[in-house]
Amino acid sequence: MVEAALADVVVLELSTGVAGGYCGRLFADQGAQVVKVEPPSGDPVRGEAPLVDGESAFFNWLNAGKLGAAGLDDAAVNGLARRADVILHNELGAAADELERRLAAANPRAVIVSLSPYGRSGERSGWVATELTEYATSGFGYIAGARERHPLALGGHQVAFHSGLHGAVAALAALWHARETGEGQRIEISHQEATLSDQAWLTTIWTHQGVVQRRTGSPYTRCADGFVYLFNLVPYPNLFLLLERFDLFEDESLLDSPTWWARFPEIFAAFGEWAATRTKQEIYHACQELRVAVSPVNDMADVASNPQLLDREWFGRVEAGGREFKAPGFPYRMMGAPCVASTHPPRLGEHTAEVTSSGFQWANAGVATERTVPASARGTRPGPLAGLRVIEVTANWAGPIGGRHLADLGADVIKIELATKPATRALVWVADDMWPEHYHRSGYFNKLNRNKRAICLDLSKAEGKAILKRLVAKADVLMENNAARVMGNLNLGYDQLREVNPGLVMCSMAGYGATGPERGYSAYGSNIETASGLVSVLGYGPEEFYGTGSYYADPVTGNHGAVAVLAALHARRRTHEGQWIDISLLEAVTPFVSQALLSYTVTGVAPSPNGTRSETHAPQGYYRSMGKDCWLALTVRDDTDWRALCVVIARPDLAADPGLATADGRRARHDELDAAITAWSVTTDHIHGAKALQAVGVPAAPVMPNWEVVSDNHLNSRDFFVRIPHPEAGTHWFPGFAWRLERTPADIVSHAPLFAEHNAEVFGGLLGFSDSEVAKLYELGVTGDHPIYAEGPTI
Repeated sequence: MVEAALADVVVLELSTGVAGGYCGRLFADQGAQVVKVEPPSGDPVRGEAPLVDGESAFFNWLNAGKLGAAGLDDAAVNGLARRADVILHNELGAAADELERRLAAANPRAVIVSLSPYGRSGERSGWVATELTEYATSGFGYIAGARERHPLALGGHQVAFHSGLHGAVAALAALWHARETGEGQRIEISHQEATLSDQAWLTTIWTHQGVVQRRTGSPYTRCADGFVYLFNLVPYPNLFLLLERFDLFEDESLLDSPTWWARFPEIFAAFGEWAATRTKQEIYHACQELRVAVSPVNDMADVASNPQLLDREWFGRVEAGGREFKAPGFPYRMMGAPCVASTHPPRLGEHTAEVTSSGFQWANAGVATERTVPASARGTRPGPLAGLRVIEVTANWAGPIGGRHLADLGADVIKIELATKPATRALVWVADDMWPEHYHRSGYFNKLNRNKRAICLDLSKAEGKAILKRLVAKADVLMENNAARVMGNLNLGYDQLREVNPGLVMCSMAGYGATGPERGYSAYGSNIETASGLVSVLGYGPEEFYGTGSYYADPVTGNHGAVAVLAALHARRRTHEGQWIDISLLEAVTPFVSQALLSYTVTGVAPSPNGTRSETHAPQGYYRSMGKDCWLALTVRDDTDWRALCVVIARPDLAADPGLATADGRRARHDELDAAITAWSVTTDHIHGAKALQAVGVPAAPVMPNWEVVSDNHLNSRDFFVRIPHPEAGTHWFPGFAWRLERTPADIVSHAPLFAEHNAEVFGGLLGFSDSEVAKLYELGVTGDHPIYAEGPTI
C-alpha cells in the first residue's frame, strides 16, 4: 500500500475555529497524524450549520480523520508537544506568548504556527473579530456588489480559510527546514495579511495608477434558465460566428485586446441577446467547443450533480447525526501518494486516553530527530526552501503565485516564457501608459513574479524541449498552469519528464483538471467562481448574483498547489521518488464554499444570497458611514454585544425593548435596526466608528478600499508592505508575505525579472552552453530577448 505524503508527520492542533481547523485538515488529508485538542466545552465550530440532530456537518467535514482530545492541562499539552512536528494555535496576547514559550521549551524542533485575525502586534492585534468584520478588512470586502448599494461579503469563513491555507504553506516549508536541520521555529500568520496576499491588482492599481478599485456590478448574462458568464479580457473572434454577428467577426480591430476591452459593452449586449433564449448548459458547451471561456452560474444543486466532478470521482463523504452526506473532496490529486479519505470526525475527547498514554504509537516515531545538512547544500538564498530549484511554465495568476510562494521562501525559481505569448505582462501598467517596453512595467506581473529568474524558450521546437529536459534534470519541481492539453501535446507531460528526473515533482493546474469530459474547457478564476457555486451565495438576494471583484479561484488554487508540492517533496525524502499532482481550479476552490455545499447536501435546499446578514447573529451588516462610499462593518454576537451597541448609538429604548432581547427577536426586526444603526453610523467615519464599538467589545471594522489598505497604520506598523525597486517600472510598494518565520524569514532578493533577463545566466551558467551554442538558439528562434506581440498586448 502506498503511504500518503505526510504519513510520518504529527500535528498538534490546539486552535479552535476554521483557520486552524482547515490547516489541520490539509495535513490530515495528506496522511499526517493530527491530534485536535479542544477545551472542555468543545470547539465553537461544533455549533455551526448545517446541523443534523444537533451535530455539525461542517465541523465534521473540517475535522474528519483527526484524533480528538479535550480538557488537557498544561503538563498533558506539553507532553503532546514533545511528540509533534507542527503545532497550531490561535491564542492572543500574553497567553499566546506564554503558550509558545512552553511549547518551544518542550520541543525545540517543533514548528509552532500562530493564527490570529490581525497578528500579534499593531493597534488591531487585540480587536475582537467575526467572519464579517474580518472580511471587511481583507481587501475583498469593498469590491463586490453594486456601485449604488452597500458592498457584499462572501460568507462561510473565507478569511479563516485563506489564513489556514497559508498556515499549511508556511508550516510545510518550515517542516522541510526542520527535517533538514533539526531546527524548529515559530511562525506568525495574520488572517488579514494572508487574505491581502491573495490579491493580484487590488493594491497595485492604487500604487501604480492611483485607481480606487470600486464595485462594478454584476457581470452575468441572463439566459433562459439562469445566468452565464463570459470572461471579458481575451478577444474571441469565434464568438461572433456563434452569435452570427459577421460584422463583428470581420472587424479586425477587435483582435486587439485594448480595443476589445473598450468595446466590450457592445459585445456583452450582443452576447446577452443571443443567450436570452438558450439554457446555460447549451450556452456553456457551445461556447466551450469554440474555446470561448463561458461558464454557467451554478447553484449548489448544480455543483452536487456536476458531470465533471462526478466523472473525476471528486466528492467525499461526511458523517453527521448517524448518517452520511456528500461533501467536498480534496483540493488536489496526488498521483504518487494519494490523499487519505475519512468520513469520521472525533467526538469531543474521544481519543484523550489514547493519545496521552505512554504506549501510543506516534507516526513520527522512526524519524531522526537531529539532522544537519551542510550550508553549502542549502544554497545561498535565504528562506527554509533554500537549495530547491523550481521550473515554472506558467502565466496569469494561479501558477505564478504558487511559484512565487516557493521563491519567497527561498527556492530558486526559473520562469519560462514564450516570446509570442509572454506571461501576463499586459495588466496594470505604471500610470496606465503603454511605453515601448510596457511589458516590463506591469504591476500585475511584477507583483506575482518577484524573486524569480526568467528565460525565453520556445517549447514547440525540438531544441526548446531538449533544454527544458536539461533544466528538469537539475530541478526538484516543475509547476505549470496551461490548458490540460498543452504539456501532453508538446510531449512534455509527466511521463516524459520523469524519464529525465525520476525525483521530479510536477504540479499541473488547469480549470477543470487533467481528466473528465470538460478537461479541455477554458476557464479563468472568475469562470470558476460561477462553476463552483460561489456566485450563487454572493448577492443581495435570490437571483441577485455578483462576483467577488477578483478572480478568487486563482490564488486559492496556487496556494493549494504550493501545499501539494511541499507535501510531495516531503514524501520524496522518504521514497526518493517524485510524483505528478493534478489540480483543478474548480476542485481547489470548492472547499472554500464547503459550508454552502454541505447546507445543500444535508437539507436538499440550495442556499441563496443574503447580503451581509447572518443566520446566527443579529444585527449584522455593512452600514453607511460619513464620507463617499464609506462603510462600517459590525456584528452583534449576543445579548451583551447588543446592550453595548445600544449604548454607543445612544438608543437605550432599543436595549429596553423586550422584543429585541434575543437574536431571533432582533432578526425579525432587522430592517428597523439597520435604520437605527445607520442613523448613528453616518455621523462618524468608519475608522472612529469601529474604534468606538471595539472599545465596548463589539466586533466592528472599517470596510477598507485599496487606498486605505495601503495607508493603513496597523499594516504599516507591522511592515507588511515591501519596497521593491525595478529598473524599468521604478520603485513601488507591494504586499509582503502572508507568513512571518522566526528563523528562516521570507525576503525580497530580486525584483520581478525583465523579459529573458537570465538567458545568459541559465543557458551559460547553469546548463553550460558555450557562447556559440547560445547564439545558435537565438538564430533558430528558440529564444529571444524581446516579446513579440503580433496583435497587441494581451494577457
